[in-house]
Amino acid sequence: MPTIDYSRFYRYDELMGLLRGFADENPDYVSLETIGTSHEGRAIPVVTLTHRATGPAKDKPAYWVDGNIHSIELTASSACLYFIDWLMKERNSNADIARALDTRTFYVCPRINPDGAEWAMGDNPRYVRSSTRRYPFDEDPLDGLITEDLDGDGRILQMRVADPNGPWKKHPQQPSLLVRRAPTDAPGGDYFRVFAEGRIENYDGVSVTVAGVTGNAQGLDLNRNFPSNWRQEFEQLGA
Repeated sequence: MPTIDYSRFYRYDELMGLLRGFADENPDYVSLETIGTSHEGRAIPVVTLTHRATGPAKDKPAYWVDGNIHSIELTASSACLYFIDWLMKERNSNADIARALDTRTFYVCPRINPDGAEWAMGDNPRYVRSSTRRYPFDEDPLDGLITEDLDGDGRILQMRVADPNGPWKKHPQQPSLLVRRAPTDAPGGDYFRVFAEGRIENYDGVSVTVAGVTGNAQGLDLNRNFPSNWRQEFEQLGA
């Protein structure tokens, strides 16, 4: 059985290697297929789990599991890996799991959004909410905050920007922390605004908009690919 380290997240090639390992080592229970190709050309994998000796997967009631629709939801990919690993390791000792695999089919897609996850885990991480496909416009955003790992530490955190009218101030006992200003605080003090780490393009010294839709040109949200209950674009971006 593939060895999974749950103390870290796996990039695309490593993840695919683990999934292939499950399929190669458990051919009577596991198959690996592709249900589509991402915007950047990566195969979107789905693992099918069922006991083939008791019937074809398509003839059994099905249960769908997926993760990582949004780019930084990497924990969901780990949960999917754990689910596959648990079913395979326990199938011979747990009667409930054995019965489930005999009578049901489980379809697991650990990473619906491989492109966004690769951006999030890249050597120079970039944040997008979901897909890396540009939406709704093709051109680069010209003004505003563009989220980016500026200091190269592999993380996109937050940054404070001094502003005498800002809503945040230093904690009196711990200046590295910020707390909300009180309504009675005097104007013009040592105050700050807080933004996601990134570059502010064409800053006019006063206003900061969010470039594009979510701090970049990639505003398409894969979580909107469901058949109902979404609002129009002006109310719910990325739909």
